[in-house]
Amino acid sequence: MPGTVERMTAMLHRKTSSMRSAAASLRGEAAAPGDKSVSHRALMLSSQAPGVTRISGLLEGEDVLNTAKALRSLGVTIRQGEVWETEGVGIGGLAESAEVLDMGNSGTSTRLLMGLVAPYPFTTFFTGDASLSKRPMKRVIEPLERMGAKITARRGHLPLAVTGAADMLPARYRLPVPSAQVKSAILLAGLNIAGKTTVIEPQATRDHTENMLRFLGFKVEVSTLSHREGDGGGRGERRPHPEGGGDVAISIHGHQRITPANHEIYVPGDPSSAAFPVVAALLCRDSRILIRNVCVNPLRAGLFTTLKEMGAKLECKNERMVGGEKVADITAETSALKGVVVPAERAPSMIDEYPILAVAAAFARGETAMHGLSELRVKESDRLAAIVESLAACGVSARAEGDSLYVKGGDVKGGATIATHFDHRIAMSFLVLGMASNDPVTVDDATAIATSFPNFVQLMNGLGAKIEMPDVGCQAPDRKASSGIHPLVIAVDGPAASGKGTLARRLAEHFGLDYLDTGSLYRAVGMKLVYAGKDPRDRAAATEAAQTIDADDLSNPRLRQEHIGQAASVVSAFPEVREALLEFQRNFARSANGAVLDGRDIGTVVCPEANFKFFVTATLYARARRRHKELSGQGIEVVFESVLDDLRERDERDGKRAIAPMKPAGDALVIDTTVLDAGEVFERACGVVEKSREAEKQHAC
Repeated sequence: MPGTVERMTAMLHRKTSSMRSAAASLRGEAAAPGDKSVSHRALMLSSQAPGVTRISGLLEGEDVLNTAKALRSLGVTIRQGEVWETEGVGIGGLAESAEVLDMGNSGTSTRLLMGLVAPYPFTTFFTGDASLSKRPMKRVIEPLERMGAKITARRGHLPLAVTGAADMLPARYRLPVPSAQVKSAILLAGLNIAGKTTVIEPQATRDHTENMLRFLGFKVEVSTLSHREGDGGGRGERRPHPEGGGDVAISIHGHQRITPANHEIYVPGDPSSAAFPVVAALLCRDSRILIRNVCVNPLRAGLFTTLKEMGAKLECKNERMVGGEKVADITAETSALKGVVVPAERAPSMIDEYPILAVAAAFARGETAMHGLSELRVKESDRLAAIVESLAACGVSARAEGDSLYVKGGDVKGGATIATHFDHRIAMSFLVLGMASNDPVTVDDATAIATSFPNFVQLMNGLGAKIEMPDVGCQAPDRKASSGIHPLVIAVDGPAASGKGTLARRLAEHFGLDYLDTGSLYRAVGMKLVYAGKDPRDRAAATEAAQTIDADDLSNPRLRQEHIGQAASVVSAFPEVREALLEFQRNFARSANGAVLDGRDIGTVVCPEANFKFFVTATLYARARRRHKELSGQGIEVVFESVLDDLRERDERDGKRAIAPMKPAGDALVIDTTVLDAGEVFERACGVVEKSREAEKQHAC
């Protein structure tokens, strides 16, 4: 793979779950990733518009990829590339999915798609990860059932099944709480229901759905109601609409006939993502940045309004309309901030930005009060509690009272390790805090960042940030060299679901070594084939794919999909594929910092000279039980026997391949994990390494 090994090695040397940020100054220009809300809608709504829609700037985060996958399962042709293409099936053109729609971590995808499929007389099953399965779906279930759909759910949560009906009735529904997702679900259902469907908003929410419907040729009516015209369809306190004049009614007529046409959609930069570099520039000394092409839709700009009230040197330049959305370039520079009161009615326009606003408030003079935050209790985590907990860990006085958050600014100590609860916005917000605090801040798990901002670290570091893997372990690389102790190379082999990956990651973190899951290389090959529509059993195509994988492939969230793992097992049997990837693996193992590699032939072929070799295994039944539990925990319904058969097939294929069949190296320590937990396995392996290294230190002295 000429020209890619060094770049991939550099990226993977950083590849682990925790991250740390330290003080920095930011300078330069960057473009925010595509707006997630607009990206979801660009795919869904273009599927309903006859013709081909080309989409530029689509956010290729895990959430949006799950939307694309779900639409494909419903019969929509979507082609992925630098510019995505969707072939619209038209109103009523979706097909019944043959599989459960796995929505991963995306509440937007789930709620909007529930509305889209509701008018179809078939059943669609939805599931998601553990985090999404805790988020409330009743707010969407209730209006859709009122319109005639039948929805079976686990106490109002995923997994759930939507059984639609061809004779559903249009609705006039007043939102009990502000929610663009509920509004959009009802309007998307209304597209395929005869008559006029109306959603009444007591308080404005994001209007991306209405904007894009109009852009694609659909007619949407928006009118302001007097307070006497309210509807009793929903419950909740009536509040004035921010634009004045009473509640707002958004209506759509079903079964609209629009002329087939091709469209071009440009997805603007996500203001929720732009918020992180913008706030970082405000807080870090001697900083000035420009973020290009940011969506500044008035119903998304609450954070920027609030920051200006706090005294931020922030300016929107070159404002223009792109694809129905207002877009601008934003400049931000170091500012002295002051505490303010953020009214509850502003919350819908900045609901995702409160974690990063809380970070800004931590550095502001005086107290900042933020009201109307009940929605934060039901995000990816209980964000309100997570914000208070994380600020306190960094020495900041913060408290939550009801649905309000109070943060008292001042000197921010930092120096903490933040529990992110698999919440991408908590992770990014506190990495920003660590850039301006007295001491660096570490987040325990940064993997969720890929759901919304896959290139977060690259963008921030490109502006001058210092976000990196923490140096864990006893010695830094230079001290290893000066002490005469050679860098460690540890090989961890074993069959699928044996626990080898967990052990390898823990060893890498404990000893401060670079980590490579070599299976990701084969997964990348399998992924390229699967998503190019090629057969993983095609030897020539697999070899070509192995020669062209790059850093972007290895950071793609699709790698963890179960069917990609199955394709990886197939391509790994080809000698040509293994040879193409061998050079990269060996270069990685030569890292001056030392390395841990896990896979299925590391100790026998890739690193036969490794300092330590572990072969982690377990009975087939035990491994199948673990894999079945893992999938069930993710909300994926799968029969245990099918998991057992899949692992048995993989073992047989790996054991019989002509080159490097899976087996322990002659000098490997075999660890049977059948009756051991992950901690016991780590302690056993770690003890072996530490005992040997201690003897080496004494000998060196």
